[in-house]
Amino acid sequence: MDVVTLIFVLSAVCPEKMCAVLSNIFKILRPGGHVLFRDYGLYDYAMLRFKPGHKIQHQFYFRQDGTRAFYFSEEDVASLFSDYTTVSLSYEQRETINKKEGVAAPRIFVQGVFSKPSSNSISDT
Repeated sequence: MDVVTLIFVLSAVCPEKMCAVLSNIFKILRPGGHVLFRDYGLYDYAMLRFKPGHKIQHQFYFRQDGTRAFYFSEEDVASLFSDYTTVSLSYEQRETINKKEGVAAPRIFVQGVFSKPSSNSISDT
């Protein structure tokens, strides 16, 4: 693969299995290939709205519909992608406005671009 996108995917994976997901991607990504990542950031409005009883573990919650959501810091993402070369990594902040309810919601996302080092600088195993 030349490019893999992880757009709001990793947050739904149990934190204990995130490294395995990235390891599997690493195996199929060609040297110099890229992973495009975007997911929920720590202290996003959606995270702050969770009521008691929805926290599974630190930064990991379950929604009313049964799906899960992990909220990342830049440090979390950098650590998860330690086998990759970081091209860019940053917080993206937006404000979503619900005009009907009159609510402004600060949204925080973490996004990054990571590349697999060339095969002469790291083993492909």
